[in-house]
Amino acid sequence: MYKTLKPLLFKIDPETAHHLAEVTLSTARRCPLFFNWMTNRYFIDNPKLHQRIWGLDFINPVGTAGGFDKNGKMIQALPSLGFGWGELGAVTPRPQTGNEKPRVWRHIEEEALQNAFGFNNDGVVVIANRLNKIYPFVLPLAMNIGKNKTTPDEEAINDYKILVERLKDKIDFFVVNVSSPNTPNLRKLLNEEFIGGLFKELKTITQKPILIKLSPDMDLDLAVNVAKIAVQNGANGVVATNTTVDYSLVKNPQNRGGISGKVLKEKSYKMFVAIAKELFGKTTLISVGGIDSAEEAYKRIKAGASLIQLFTAFIYNGPELIKEINEGILELMEKDGYHHISEAIGVDIQNIKIPNKFAQLLTGDIDLKKLLKDKNVQKNIKKEILKNILNEIVVSLIPHHGSKDNWDSEIINYLGNCVFWVASGEHRRYKHPSRKVFKEIKSREGRYVVWVNKRYKFILRNEIKWHYEDIS
Repeated sequence: MYKTLKPLLFKIDPETAHHLAEVTLSTARRCPLFFNWMTNRYFIDNPKLHQRIWGLDFINPVGTAGGFDKNGKMIQALPSLGFGWGELGAVTPRPQTGNEKPRVWRHIEEEALQNAFGFNNDGVVVIANRLNKIYPFVLPLAMNIGKNKTTPDEEAINDYKILVERLKDKIDFFVVNVSSPNTPNLRKLLNEEFIGGLFKELKTITQKPILIKLSPDMDLDLAVNVAKIAVQNGANGVVATNTTVDYSLVKNPQNRGGISGKVLKEKSYKMFVAIAKELFGKTTLISVGGIDSAEEAYKRIKAGASLIQLFTAFIYNGPELIKEINEGILELMEKDGYHHISEAIGVDIQNIKIPNKFAQLLTGDIDLKKLLKDKNVQKNIKKEILKNILNEIVVSLIPHHGSKDNWDSEIINYLGNCVFWVASGEHRRYKHPSRKVFKEIKSREGRYVVWVNKRYKFILRNEIKWHYEDIS
């Protein structure tokens, strides 16, 4: 369908074409038969892709990037397009019309876009009222937040505080945008002092996750330092990257605006890896920029991305691409022997090493079943070995879903992907585990069984505390 419409849409001015798409997709609630058909066709719901991050259920890792739905008018169409979550905005405290038109251009040969929108949006009051009618939604929703063009830099923090305060009960998490090239002097705020103070202030307003979005044009060392400062001051994750002002990437660039699409692939990946090497295992990482295939998406996942985003590739390829990416990730996981997406996240980060006992367990060098059945091995030795292995599993696998301070709650979130209820020898999987489900299982069975690579199982009691139990 999109292949038929694309030639017609590409004959129209890009901003007009996007507006037509917005009008069409905003009718999702009024045309359930058509949009349900699209959901069945494009949306991939496979337990191997399910993740529970920040207490939110992500059915698949592919989300829309900021700028796709600036005013929250297309939310209900997200599942129909195949997306597992969406980022709305950017929104500013006061409405603004953005920069002068034309302000978006296609670079068709390079499959890129160049935009100089300038945070055009309806303002937080209108958008908040719009969200009231739909939130909570079936998929996680993020809001990209930015300051108004006319707000002086010294008052910028107040803009972000207003946005978080007005939207904290109407959105699942926030993405702080200080990296757009289309608001004058905005990128000057990408410094350690401002970012540290900003996140300290915002985290006093809400406990909902707040992430920082970085520019691909930053010096790598500065980008890593800014990301570290943000995390140290309460940021729950890093999004890398925004659009670039490296106009050498396309043949016929305009002299303003940021470039996105396939040409940003290498630049964005380089920035993401630099950040992942420093912060993987300490916070949640999201990769965006130049992702246009399952192979590229999987590459970002293996580099440490729990979630990915795209926008420009969707414009060029339509919802079929989202389906292909999710199905392709599943195929690549199977090829690599992974049973769940969490096993693939971060495996290519060289400075993250799996502790010896855990590595030996996964490779089969330690035959746990044989060890537990060996009557010549004293129980206290078995207990100590299991205790060490369990601790190292926690240290190895849990941290990239949260900071060390949140390990207890994040352990529960991670186990949401690999917990089974055992009764009468039957193993029943819960597709969307939550604290409520955990308590329900506990009341019925009093134990949780954690499977590692579908081979070994350990017992978790009382929600958080690890206990050894001889299961031989």
